Amino acid sequence: MSREQLIQTLWGDNRGKVILLLIIILLIGAVQLWRGVWVETKLESSHRELQKVQADLDSIQQRIADGGGAQISGVAEDLEYFYKIVPSRSGLGSFIGRLYSYAKAAEIDIDRISYTAKPVKETSLLGYQLVFTVTGSYAQVKKFIHQLENSPSLLILDKISLAGNRQADEEIVNLQIQLQTFFKAAGP
Repeated sequence: MSREQLIQTLWGDNRGKVILLLIIILLIGAVQLWRGVWVETKLESSHRELQKVQADLDSIQQRIADGGGAQISGVAEDLEYFYKIVPSRSGLGSFIGRLYSYAKAAEIDIDRISYTAKPVKETSLLGYQLVFTVTGSYAQVKKFIHQLENSPSLLILDKISLAGNRQADEEIVNLQIQLQTFFKAAGP
């Protein structure tokens, strides 16, 4: 049997299988080609992104070397603005007065406010930790907290604890608050 007869026999008896095999080979080739193009595109995109990040890093390192880091992203300006908005130490009285006005607006009472002062390391700030309790209905306490959160003062709520009890058909909430606020350590 010659080569041509062998090919004719295979083609004649197995035409569908040969066509299917060719289609599968073409599909595998197309998928491999597509994957290669997709991977290459992704690789190029990642490479460009890496080059951009490296250029940004080089720029930042150069700015640090040139200006000691003070010029990066306006940090110096932000810090200067921050120190401008922090009130002087004499502002503690008005801050406590504001707490009492928030309580009055929420129609609740503050029993007493205790506080301790502590210098903040490596700054010219003095931190005051205040602890106090307010008692009222849930709506009143919620209003007080809302006013506290929207206060123009620089403060951090360190700890809040709620305890509820029922008194004469009314739910009463005791809210203990521990917060920190900051003032300039030096005079006015």
